[in-house]
Amino acid sequence: MAPTFTHEFKNQSYTGKTSFGTGVYIDGQFRDGSNGTTIDVVNPTNGSLITKIAEATAADVNTAVKAAQKALDTTWGLNTSGAERGELIGKLVRLMERDQDELSAIEALDNGKTFGWAKGVDIAFSIQTIKYFAGWADKITGQTIETDEKKLVYTRHEPLGVVGQIIPWNFPLLMFAWKIAPALATGNAIVIKYTIRLMRERKKRDAGRAA
Repeated sequence: MAPTFTHEFKNQSYTGKTSFGTGVYIDGQFRDGSNGTTIDVVNPTNGSLITKIAEATAADVNTAVKAAQKALDTTWGLNTSGAERGELIGKLVRLMERDQDELSAIEALDNGKTFGWAKGVDIAFSIQTIKYFAGWADKITGQTIETDEKKLVYTRHEPLGVVGQIIPWNFPLLMFAWKIAPALATGNAIVIKYTIRLMRERKKRDAGRAA
């Protein structure tokens, strides 16, 4: 079982405590990396150590891909209607709106930004992006193309499957939203190489689906 990171914020912008796992997040739970090594998460404003997170190996990635494929084969992808995907993604939006101050404080700590910038840009635009694609989930349709009476020609949109996504360091939550929102709305499953986006995955779990 991976250790839990807890941090208490005490400043003019936000006061509160946050807590979440520091392991590799696979199949709905945080777990230690297969080789037991960790990565330092450093406060860019002063160089101090925030916490250590598990380092994933190729074996961990393979495990994550298998878990994502299992989700596609059972509870996601073509097994979930666009309307249901939209509702689940919308639930994620509502959770982010509810906890936007906490998310802003985490983003500011991790990324060295001010609380106001994190809340007004990173968090606000992330919520806006995910909300937009939640609305598209049940509006992506194919086309029937007119030909002669002996043929039926049509297009059909299907999920690509398991997709890999890399989140950069400079706008991690916003880049996260840009990548996951359209992929999830169209029924894909995701394996993410992350920065410290552990809290965000907890929100996804709370929204009703394992990452």
